[in-house]
Amino acid sequence: MNATEARDLLRLLSWILGAPMLNEEPVPDAEAMEAAALLADQAHQALGSGPDGQSVRALWCQVQPVVTVDRVPYDSGGEPSSGLRLVHSMRGGDDV
Repeated sequence: MNATEARDLLRLLSWILGAPMLNEEPVPDAEAMEAAALLADQAHQALGSGPDGQSVRALWCQVQPVVTVDRVPYDSGGEPSSGLRLVHSMRGGDDV
């Protein structure tokens, strides 16, 4: 992994986790999409398969992903959680 890929990965993780990394402001959706697309291009080039950056951008614009944090695990029966679970959902409140 080179420095550019590492930075893109940290920007995407910052967006997913909702916590600034690299002492920066929170990452906006458009920057997260671009980081994901650039990483997809690199992975596609290295593996010769999988989605490329253009496909990721198109899908991102179509589904408009959002990450929310659910502090009570799905199978906890309502008991307080000792950890966090990331939940992928769609804009507009539609859970996936």
